[in-house]
Amino acid sequence: MKAIADKLLETIKDYRNDDGVFLDSDHIINWVNQFGEDAEFILNEVSHIIPQVYVSKEKAKKLIDSHIETLIKEFKYPGISQFLIDTEFLDLQLPHKSQPAILNILETLLNEKYGESYLQYKTYPKVNFVYFDDILASGSTIGNHLVQWLGATNSENVSNVENVLKDNYRLSINLFGLHNWGQSFQKYRLMKTFEDKIDRKILWFSNYQIQNHAKLNNQSLNVAFPTDEQPTNVKSYLANLIAEKYEDYAYRKPNLPASERFFTSAENRVRYENILLQKGISIIEMIQSEIKPNIRPLGLINPSYKTFGLGTHFFTWRNIPNNSPLVFWWGVSGHDWIPLFPVTNRG
Repeated sequence: MKAIADKLLETIKDYRNDDGVFLDSDHIINWVNQFGEDAEFILNEVSHIIPQVYVSKEKAKKLIDSHIETLIKEFKYPGISQFLIDTEFLDLQLPHKSQPAILNILETLLNEKYGESYLQYKTYPKVNFVYFDDILASGSTIGNHLVQWLGATNSENVSNVENVLKDNYRLSINLFGLHNWGQSFQKYRLMKTFEDKIDRKILWFSNYQIQNHAKLNNQSLNVAFPTDEQPTNVKSYLANLIAEKYEDYAYRKPNLPASERFFTSAENRVRYENILLQKGISIIEMIQSEIKPNIRPLGLINPSYKTFGLGTHFFTWRNIPNNSPLVFWWGVSGHDWIPLFPVTNRG
């Protein structure tokens, strides 16, 4: 397993280096050994999956550059300078969140590649408004920020939503990863909060799409999403959840996806999902205090949803979503579990 762990480390070695965290092969092996006789299988599967979904800091820089190039082309600018003069990169998240980190990389990129800076143009009048983030999972954070921003008014006391609807402003959402189920919720929310026309006025760009909308056709379902062939403890866990919505989303249809491209095989997918589901339930059973209703074995989700969690597999150099399966990030003192990706202020 050492050789496989070494190879995986090459992909994730910059995880939280900025916070003084430095993973090594021994940590990976210690984590995977918690799966007992399934350890080697899990390591092989994770080593296949993570290179598809891990965004290193260096890769983030390239992705940000691709977004800038796309926007310049989309808005028909002849070059970078006038685009930056006309563009505000929205800074709406708390200092420790992903957006400020992305904007710092953006400023460095602009300095290095173009000899430019978006900060020097901050006081100029703006027509383009760009919201960067690493991932849209459930979408609640992005949705909250968009509702607040669209509802706000400018110095002329005209609302941002009015300016967007009249094409005076252009609003673009630029993400590394996007769950299309979460996006559908937020698009619906914006239409109900404002008007249907707003959906046609907001641009969305993402580098990686997580197709987890169980009601749409031809979805890759590149998440952990188990079938209903489950033992009694799993069935009982779901039945005992105090939740009412989307129970028909709890299980994946066994014939979907039509073609397996995310896991090593359709059979290995089933085995992997079932292992993560059982381990996640075991982790939840370690909780001595009241269990928060949004904590599920395959990741946090709206507490009203009767499902096992979002099952997200998307990781960056600075954090992983709490919508990811618990086995990846759960690290609570006194609990018998080592996370692959140590996180802060969670669990």
